[in-house]
Amino acid sequence: MEYYLKRKKLLKNEFSIDLDDLKRYFFQTYKYFDDRELFDVAFKGVWAGEGFSNKQYQVYPPSMAPTPEIFFINHLESDDIYPVGKNYNYYNEEELFTIIEILYEHICSYDFGNDKFMKKEHQEEFATLINNLLKRYKNGYYLDEKQGFIMEQSNEAVNALLQTDIPKTINDGVVEQLQTAVKMFYRFNSNEESKKKAINILADILEPLREDLKDVLNNEYEVNKNSHDKLIFEVVNQFNIRHNNQKQLTEYSREIWYDWMMQYYTSVIIAYYRLKENKG
Repeated sequence: MEYYLKRKKLLKNEFSIDLDDLKRYFFQTYKYFDDRELFDVAFKGVWAGEGFSNKQYQVYPPSMAPTPEIFFINHLESDDIYPVGKNYNYYNEEELFTIIEILYEHICSYDFGNDKFMKKEHQEEFATLINNLLKRYKNGYYLDEKQGFIMEQSNEAVNALLQTDIPKTINDGVVEQLQTAVKMFYRFNSNEESKKKAINILADILEPLREDLKDVLNNEYEVNKNSHDKLIFEVVNQFNIRHNNQKQLTEYSREIWYDWMMQYYTSVIIAYYRLKENKG
Protein backbone atom coordinates (compact mmCIF):
# COMPACT_ATOMS: atom_id res chain seq x y z
CA MET A 1 0.00 0.00 0.00
CA GLU A 2 1.17 3.52 -0.81
CA TYR A 3 0.71 5.91 2.10
CA TYR A 4 -0.09 9.62 2.01
CA LEU A 5 3.38 11.08 1.39
CA LYS A 6 4.14 8.64 -1.42
CA ARG A 7 0.69 8.98 -3.01
CA LYS A 8 1.04 12.76 -3.02
CA LYS A 9 4.65 12.55 -4.21
CA LEU A 10 5.84 14.50 -1.17
CA LEU A 11 8.66 12.17 -0.18
CA LYS A 12 12.17 13.61 0.01
CA ASN A 13 13.97 11.75 -2.76
CA GLU A 14 17.30 13.16 -1.62
CA PHE A 15 17.10 11.28 1.72
CA SER A 16 20.28 9.26 2.18
CA ILE A 17 22.13 7.37 4.90
CA ASP A 18 25.81 7.07 5.79
CA LEU A 19 27.78 3.94 6.65
CA ASP A 20 27.02 4.13 10.38
CA ASP A 21 23.31 4.39 9.61
CA LEU A 22 23.52 1.52 7.17
CA LYS A 23 25.26 -0.73 9.72
CA ARG A 24 22.66 0.08 12.36
CA TYR A 25 19.72 -0.57 10.05
CA PHE A 26 21.42 -3.67 8.67
CA PHE A 27 21.68 -5.13 12.16
CA GLN A 28 18.01 -4.45 12.87
CA THR A 29 17.14 -6.25 9.64
CA TYR A 30 19.52 -9.12 10.40
CA LYS A 31 18.02 -9.51 13.89
CA TYR A 32 14.52 -9.62 12.41
CA PHE A 33 15.48 -12.71 10.41
CA ASP A 34 17.70 -14.21 13.11
CA ASP A 35 14.86 -14.00 15.66
CA ARG A 36 12.81 -16.10 13.25
CA GLU A 37 15.65 -18.68 13.27
CA LEU A 38 16.26 -18.23 9.55
CA PHE A 39 20.03 -18.44 9.99
CA ASP A 40 19.89 -21.57 12.16
CA VAL A 41 20.44 -23.82 9.14
CA ALA A 42 23.56 -21.79 8.34
CA PHE A 43 24.91 -21.48 11.89
CA LYS A 44 23.77 -24.69 13.59
CA GLY A 45 22.52 -27.11 10.96
CA VAL A 46 19.28 -29.07 11.31
CA TRP A 47 18.63 -30.98 14.54
CA ALA A 48 15.79 -33.33 15.45
CA GLY A 49 14.57 -35.22 18.53
CA GLU A 50 14.91 -39.00 18.76
CA GLY A 51 11.97 -40.97 20.19
CA PHE A 52 10.69 -40.46 23.74
CA SER A 53 14.12 -39.51 25.01
CA ASN A 54 13.99 -36.43 22.82
CA LYS A 55 17.73 -36.80 22.35
CA GLN A 56 18.91 -34.31 19.77
CA TYR A 57 20.81 -35.48 16.72
CA GLN A 58 22.02 -33.59 13.68
CA VAL A 59 20.09 -34.25 10.49
CA TYR A 60 22.13 -31.84 8.34
CA PRO A 61 25.39 -30.02 9.19
CA PRO A 62 25.46 -26.20 9.10
CA SER A 63 25.73 -24.70 5.63
CA MET A 64 28.48 -22.50 7.10
CA ALA A 65 30.59 -25.51 8.00
CA PRO A 66 32.34 -26.33 10.20
CA THR A 67 31.26 -23.27 12.21
CA PRO A 68 30.11 -19.77 11.20
CA GLU A 69 33.17 -18.25 12.91
CA ILE A 70 35.57 -20.29 10.78
CA PHE A 71 33.42 -19.79 7.68
CA PHE A 72 33.66 -15.99 8.02
CA ILE A 73 37.38 -16.18 8.75
CA ASN A 74 37.87 -18.13 5.52
CA HIS A 75 35.87 -15.66 3.44
CA LEU A 76 36.87 -12.34 5.02
CA GLU A 77 40.31 -13.10 6.49
CA SER A 78 39.21 -11.72 9.86
CA ASP A 79 38.13 -13.13 13.22
CA ASP A 80 36.21 -9.94 14.08
CA ILE A 81 33.14 -10.78 12.00
CA TYR A 82 31.08 -13.32 13.94
CA PRO A 83 28.94 -13.05 15.96
CA VAL A 84 27.26 -10.30 13.96
CA GLY A 85 25.61 -8.65 16.96
CA LYS A 86 28.96 -8.17 18.68
CA ASN A 87 30.94 -6.90 15.68
CA TYR A 88 28.65 -5.14 13.17
CA ASN A 89 29.55 -1.67 14.45
CA TYR A 90 33.17 -2.23 13.38
CA TYR A 91 32.53 -3.49 9.83
CA ASN A 92 33.94 -1.44 6.99
CA GLU A 93 31.92 -1.06 3.80
CA GLU A 94 33.54 -4.00 1.99
CA GLU A 95 33.03 -6.31 4.97
CA LEU A 96 29.40 -5.27 5.40
CA PHE A 97 28.57 -5.79 1.72
CA THR A 98 30.32 -9.18 1.70
CA ILE A 99 28.43 -10.27 4.82
CA ILE A 100 25.11 -9.22 3.27
CA GLU A 101 25.92 -11.36 0.20
CA ILE A 102 26.83 -14.34 2.41
CA LEU A 103 23.68 -14.01 4.52
CA TYR A 104 21.56 -13.80 1.38
CA GLU A 105 23.13 -17.01 0.09
CA HIS A 106 22.62 -18.89 3.37
CA ILE A 107 19.26 -17.67 4.70
CA CYS A 108 17.06 -20.76 4.92
CA SER A 109 14.57 -22.74 6.98
CA TYR A 110 13.81 -26.45 7.12
CA ASP A 111 10.34 -27.95 6.68
CA PHE A 112 10.37 -31.17 8.73
CA GLY A 113 6.92 -32.21 7.51
CA ASN A 114 7.99 -32.27 3.87
CA ASP A 115 11.71 -32.89 4.51
CA LYS A 116 12.86 -29.95 2.41
CA PHE A 117 14.70 -26.67 2.74
CA MET A 118 12.79 -23.40 2.27
CA LYS A 119 15.07 -20.80 0.74
CA LYS A 120 13.74 -18.73 -2.15
CA GLU A 121 10.91 -16.98 -0.30
CA HIS A 122 13.26 -15.98 2.53
CA GLN A 123 15.86 -14.70 0.06
CA GLU A 124 13.22 -12.59 -1.67
CA GLU A 125 12.11 -11.00 1.61
CA PHE A 126 15.72 -10.46 2.71
CA ALA A 127 16.61 -8.79 -0.63
CA THR A 128 13.54 -6.54 -0.52
CA LEU A 129 14.31 -5.22 2.97
CA ILE A 130 18.06 -4.88 2.39
CA ASN A 131 17.54 -3.11 -0.95
CA ASN A 132 15.31 -0.53 0.74
CA LEU A 133 18.41 0.41 2.75
CA LEU A 134 21.08 0.02 0.08
CA LYS A 135 19.30 2.31 -2.40
CA ARG A 136 19.64 5.15 0.14
CA TYR A 137 23.35 4.64 0.75
CA LYS A 138 25.69 7.00 -1.16
CA ASN A 139 24.62 7.02 -4.83
CA GLY A 140 22.60 3.85 -4.40
CA TYR A 141 23.35 0.12 -4.38
CA TYR A 142 21.21 -2.97 -4.71
CA LEU A 143 21.43 -6.68 -4.03
CA ASP A 144 20.99 -8.46 -7.35
CA GLU A 145 18.70 -11.41 -6.63
CA LYS A 146 19.87 -13.43 -9.64
CA GLN A 147 23.56 -13.20 -8.89
CA GLY A 148 23.44 -12.59 -5.14
CA PHE A 149 25.91 -9.72 -5.61
CA ILE A 150 25.71 -6.15 -4.35
CA MET A 151 25.92 -3.77 -7.29
CA GLU A 152 26.13 -0.05 -7.78
CA GLN A 153 22.99 1.41 -9.28
CA SER A 154 23.92 1.28 -12.93
CA ASN A 155 23.96 4.23 -15.27
CA GLU A 156 20.30 5.10 -15.90
CA ALA A 157 20.77 4.89 -19.67
CA VAL A 158 22.37 1.42 -19.45
CA ASN A 159 19.68 0.28 -17.06
CA ALA A 160 16.93 1.49 -19.38
CA LEU A 161 18.55 -0.25 -22.35
CA LEU A 162 18.82 -3.59 -20.58
CA GLN A 163 15.30 -3.43 -19.20
CA THR A 164 13.64 -2.95 -22.57
CA ASP A 165 12.65 -5.99 -24.57
CA ILE A 166 15.82 -7.76 -25.70
CA PRO A 167 15.78 -8.23 -29.50
CA LYS A 168 15.06 -11.83 -30.50
CA THR A 169 18.11 -11.74 -32.76
CA ILE A 170 20.47 -11.65 -29.75
CA ASN A 171 21.67 -15.14 -28.92
CA ASP A 172 22.13 -16.44 -25.37
CA GLY A 173 25.91 -16.12 -25.58
CA VAL A 174 25.73 -12.37 -26.27
CA VAL A 175 23.15 -11.87 -23.51
CA GLU A 176 25.51 -13.65 -21.09
CA GLN A 177 28.42 -11.44 -22.18
CA LEU A 178 26.29 -8.32 -21.66
CA GLN A 179 25.25 -9.48 -18.20
CA THR A 180 28.84 -10.34 -17.31
CA ALA A 181 30.06 -6.91 -18.41
CA VAL A 182 27.38 -5.10 -16.41
CA LYS A 183 28.12 -7.22 -13.33
CA MET A 184 31.86 -6.61 -13.67
CA PHE A 185 31.44 -2.86 -14.19
CA TYR A 186 28.88 -2.14 -11.47
CA ARG A 187 29.86 -4.65 -8.74
CA PHE A 188 30.34 -2.73 -5.47
CA ASN A 189 34.08 -3.52 -5.34
CA SER A 190 34.71 -2.90 -9.03
CA ASN A 191 37.97 -1.06 -9.68
CA GLU A 192 39.42 0.69 -12.72
CA GLU A 193 40.86 -2.54 -14.14
CA SER A 194 37.62 -4.51 -13.85
CA LYS A 195 35.71 -1.65 -15.51
CA LYS A 196 38.24 -1.64 -18.32
CA LYS A 197 37.74 -5.41 -18.77
CA ALA A 198 33.96 -4.92 -18.84
CA ILE A 199 34.31 -2.45 -21.71
CA ASN A 200 36.59 -4.95 -23.45
CA ILE A 201 33.86 -7.59 -23.24
CA LEU A 202 31.47 -5.23 -25.05
CA ALA A 203 34.07 -4.51 -27.72
CA ASP A 204 34.63 -8.26 -28.11
CA ILE A 205 30.90 -8.70 -28.80
CA LEU A 206 31.15 -6.21 -31.65
CA GLU A 207 34.49 -7.36 -33.11
CA PRO A 208 33.18 -10.36 -35.12
CA LEU A 209 30.23 -8.24 -36.29
CA ARG A 210 32.32 -5.41 -37.76
CA GLU A 211 31.63 -6.01 -41.44
CA ASP A 212 27.95 -6.72 -40.94
CA LEU A 213 27.68 -3.77 -38.58
CA LYS A 214 28.94 -1.46 -41.33
CA ASP A 215 26.25 -2.75 -43.70
CA VAL A 216 23.45 -2.61 -41.17
CA LEU A 217 24.27 0.94 -40.10
CA ASN A 218 24.80 2.03 -43.70
CA ASN A 219 21.30 0.89 -44.61
CA GLU A 220 19.96 3.52 -42.22
CA TYR A 221 22.56 6.27 -42.68
CA GLU A 222 24.57 6.07 -45.86
CA VAL A 223 28.15 7.27 -45.49
CA ASN A 224 31.50 5.70 -46.18
CA LYS A 225 31.24 2.35 -44.40
CA ASN A 226 34.59 2.80 -42.71
CA SER A 227 33.34 5.99 -41.05
CA HIS A 228 30.95 3.91 -38.93
CA ASP A 229 33.71 1.47 -38.07
CA LYS A 230 36.17 4.22 -37.15
CA LEU A 231 33.63 5.98 -34.96
CA ILE A 232 32.81 2.81 -33.02
CA PHE A 233 36.22 1.20 -32.60
CA GLU A 234 38.57 4.19 -32.43
CA VAL A 235 37.79 4.77 -28.75
CA VAL A 236 38.66 1.28 -27.52
CA ASN A 237 41.63 1.05 -29.86
CA GLN A 238 43.24 4.36 -28.88
CA PHE A 239 42.30 4.99 -25.25
CA ASN A 240 44.37 2.22 -23.65
CA ILE A 241 41.40 -0.15 -23.42
CA ARG A 242 42.34 -2.99 -25.78
CA HIS A 243 45.96 -2.14 -26.51
CA ASN A 244 48.95 -1.09 -24.44
CA ASN A 245 51.52 0.81 -26.45
CA GLN A 246 53.05 4.28 -26.70
CA LYS A 247 50.40 5.49 -29.14
CA GLN A 248 47.62 5.06 -26.59
CA LEU A 249 45.94 8.04 -24.93
CA THR A 250 46.22 7.63 -21.17
CA GLU A 251 45.80 11.11 -19.68
CA TYR A 252 42.04 11.42 -19.42
CA SER A 253 39.33 11.29 -16.73
CA ARG A 254 38.85 7.53 -16.77
CA GLU A 255 35.94 7.37 -14.35
CA ILE A 256 33.87 9.73 -16.50
CA TRP A 257 34.94 8.28 -19.84
CA TYR A 258 34.57 4.64 -18.74
CA ASP A 259 30.98 5.34 -17.72
CA TRP A 260 30.33 6.85 -21.16
CA MET A 261 32.04 3.91 -22.93
CA MET A 262 29.90 1.44 -21.01
CA GLN A 263 26.76 3.29 -22.07
CA TYR A 264 27.95 3.81 -25.65
CA TYR A 265 28.95 0.23 -26.45
CA THR A 266 25.89 -1.24 -24.77
CA SER A 267 23.68 1.03 -26.90
CA VAL A 268 25.60 0.14 -30.11
CA ILE A 269 25.12 -3.59 -29.43
CA ILE A 270 21.40 -3.23 -28.68
CA ALA A 271 20.92 -0.92 -31.71
CA TYR A 272 22.67 -3.39 -34.04
CA TYR A 273 20.42 -6.28 -33.00
CA ARG A 274 17.29 -4.13 -33.13
CA LEU A 275 18.14 -3.05 -36.67
CA LYS A 276 18.74 -6.69 -37.61
CA GLU A 277 15.34 -7.57 -36.16
CA ASN A 278 13.68 -4.75 -38.12
CA LYS A 279 15.33 -5.87 -41.31
CA GLY A 280 14.33 -9.51 -40.74
